[in-house]
Amino acid sequence: MAAPQWLASGAGKVFQTLGQCKGEERRRELVAQLGQSENAEDVFQQSAVTLWSMLLDAHKVKKFAAPEGQVLPVLSLCLSSRLEKVLGAGLPAVDLNEATAQKALEEARNSGNSSKVAEALLALAAARLCANGTLPEVSDLVRQALTLVPGDAMEASACNVLANVYILMGQGKDALRSVKQGLSAMRARGGKKILEVPLLHTLMSASFLRHDTDEALRACREVALLCKDVKDPAVLALAEGCTALAHLANDEQGPAEKVLETSLKSLNDADGKILLLGALQEVSFAIGKPVSAVKAAGDLLALERKRGTKEGIARALLLVSASDPGATEAPKMAEEAKQQFVSLGDKLGEALALIALGKVQLSQPTTVSTALQSAKEAMNAFGHPAGQGFASSLMCLAHLRQEDSKASERSAREALSLFQDANHRAGQALAELLVRKSQQLSQKPKECKIVIDDDRVAHVEISGVCTPKSLEAVLQALHHARCKEGVKAVVLLLQGSKGPVSPAGYPGTAGGLTAAPDSQALASGTFLLGLRTLGLPCVVACCGKIAGPAWGLVLAADYRIAAASSSFILPLWGPPECFGDLVGHTVAMQLCYTQGPVSALTMLEYGVIHQCQKGEDDTKRAAAEVARRIASTPSLACHQSTTMLSPAIEKYASLVARGGVRA
Repeated sequence: MAAPQWLASGAGKVFQTLGQCKGEERRRELVAQLGQSENAEDVFQQSAVTLWSMLLDAHKVKKFAAPEGQVLPVLSLCLSSRLEKVLGAGLPAVDLNEATAQKALEEARNSGNSSKVAEALLALAAARLCANGTLPEVSDLVRQALTLVPGDAMEASACNVLANVYILMGQGKDALRSVKQGLSAMRARGGKKILEVPLLHTLMSASFLRHDTDEALRACREVALLCKDVKDPAVLALAEGCTALAHLANDEQGPAEKVLETSLKSLNDADGKILLLGALQEVSFAIGKPVSAVKAAGDLLALERKRGTKEGIARALLLVSASDPGATEAPKMAEEAKQQFVSLGDKLGEALALIALGKVQLSQPTTVSTALQSAKEAMNAFGHPAGQGFASSLMCLAHLRQEDSKASERSAREALSLFQDANHRAGQALAELLVRKSQQLSQKPKECKIVIDDDRVAHVEISGVCTPKSLEAVLQALHHARCKEGVKAVVLLLQGSKGPVSPAGYPGTAGGLTAAPDSQALASGTFLLGLRTLGLPCVVACCGKIAGPAWGLVLAADYRIAAASSSFILPLWGPPECFGDLVGHTVAMQLCYTQGPVSALTMLEYGVIHQCQKGEDDTKRAAAEVARRIASTPSLACHQSTTMLSPAIEKYASLVARGGVRA
C-alpha cells in the first residue's frame, strides 16, 4: 500500500506539523507549573522550558517547512518528521500560494474527481492559513473536503487535518472526535497498522489540549507497539522518545527518565541516539536536574560533531549552555552557539542563543552589565512577542541584580504586556512575579535617620521597614539628646509604602528582601518601647500607604497628621487587646473587620488622626509646627504627665516588643 495522503500531501503535512507543535506548546506550559517559587531566577529557568517553542506561530506556517532540526528540539516536530522519513514519506516541496491553490481547486472540480477536489480543498485551507486567514474559514474548507470523501482513502486524511485545525482553535473535544473518526476510517480500510501513527500523534495533541495526559500516554504506548513491528532502531527510538515525553507531561518524572536511559543502552543507531539524548536533556532540564541535562546535552554535542551538520551542532551547543548556566563551559558554548546561528543566518536561533548567553552572564556577578546587553540584542533579534517577553524578563533580572527598582519594574511590565499579546500563560506568571520582585526591591529596608533642630525638636525619618541597627542607633541618639541637649518633642516623619502591600505591611505576600516580617515586627516593637520611655510628646506625619509595623508608629504617637493622599491598609496591625483603649471600642471594631485601603479623610472621620493636610510637604510642615509649639511651651501638661496620659500606648509597645504580634 502506498503512503497515505496525510503523509504525502503538502496540506496534510502542514497541518500535522502545526497541530503537533501547538499541542507541544500546551504540554510545555503544563510542565512549567509556575507560582510555586518566589525565586525569580528559578521561575525564569522553569518557564524557559517554553522558550524553546518560540517558533510556534499558528499563522506563519512557512516556518515549519525548514529542514528538520534547524532550530531547537521542538521534539514533537523533530520526532514526527524523523519518523516520516524512516517510513519513506519525506517532506515534499509545497506551494502554499493561495492563487495557485484556488486554480488547482477549479481544475479539480472540472475533472469531477471528488478525491482530487478534497485534496485541493486541503491545499487551499493550508494556503489560507499561511495568508493569515481566520481559523473558522479554514475549518469550513476542511469540512467541505471531508463531505466529499466518506469511506474513501482521503477520509482519514481530512479528519486528521480537521482535528489539527480544531487544536489550533483550542477546541480539544472537537479535535478528539475528528481524529477518532479518522482512526476508525483507517482501520476499516485495513492495511499496514504503522500508517496509523500520524493520527495517533494528533490524538496525543488533542489529549494534551484537554488535560487528559492518560489518554495521550495510551496513544504513545500504541505508537511504540506499532513501531516495534517495523524493527528499525530509529523508529523504536522515536517511539520511546514520545512515550518518555508523555510520561513527563503526566508528571511521571521517574518513568520518563527510565524509558530514555533504558532505550539509550540498547540502541546503537547514531540518529536514534541523537533523538533520545535530546529528549533526555529536555526531561532532565524540565524536572530540575542540571547535571543530568548537561551530560545528555554534552553527549548529544559529541554525536552531532561526528555527524557534522551545522544545524545540529548549533542546537546541541545551545542545549549545553542552557542546561546549566553556572557550568564552567557554559559561556564558551553559548557564544559558540550564537556564532553558529549567525553563520547560518538563523535570526531565531541567534535570539535564543543570546538569551542563553545572557543567562550565563547573569550567573557571574562581574558580567551583569554584559547580560543586560545580550538581552537587548535578543529583544531586537526576536520577531515573536513571547520571545521578546523573555528577553525583557532577562533585562529585568539584570536590573534586579543591579538593585535598580525603577528600571526592573519597567522591564517587567513590558514583559507582561508582551506575554499577554502572545497569550503565553507561563510567561505571564513569570512577568507577574518579576513585577512583585521589583516592587519589593523598592521597599527594601531603609536607614532610620535623626536630625535635631534649633527649637530642640528631634525629627526622625522612618519608614514601615527599617533596618534594626538604624532603629537602635536612633534610639540611642534620642536618649542622649534627651539628657544632654534637652530635646522637648519628637516628630516622626513616617514614609509608608508607595507600591502594593499586604496587610502585614510587605509587598505581595512574602517578606522584604533583607528582613523577615517577624524580625521586623520585633525590631519595630523595641523601637516603640524605647520611644515611649523617653517621656516626650510625639507627633507623627504620615505619607504613603500605612500597613504592618508602620501602624505601630502611628498608634504610638500622641498627635497624628496625615497627607490627604495617604491610605491606611486594614485590618489594623498590632495586639488587639490595646485597640479599644487607643482609638475607642467602636472605632477599633471598625478598623479590625474592614479590609483593604481606607483614605486619610475616613481615618480623620473615625478620629484616628487629628489633622489631614493637602500634600506631603504640608503634612511635614504641620507636624513640625505642632512639635515646636509644644517644645516652646514647657508649662504644657503633656511635659509633666506624658507617661500618665498614654498607658495604652505603652502597653501596645510592650506587647509588640515581647513578640505579642506577628507580621
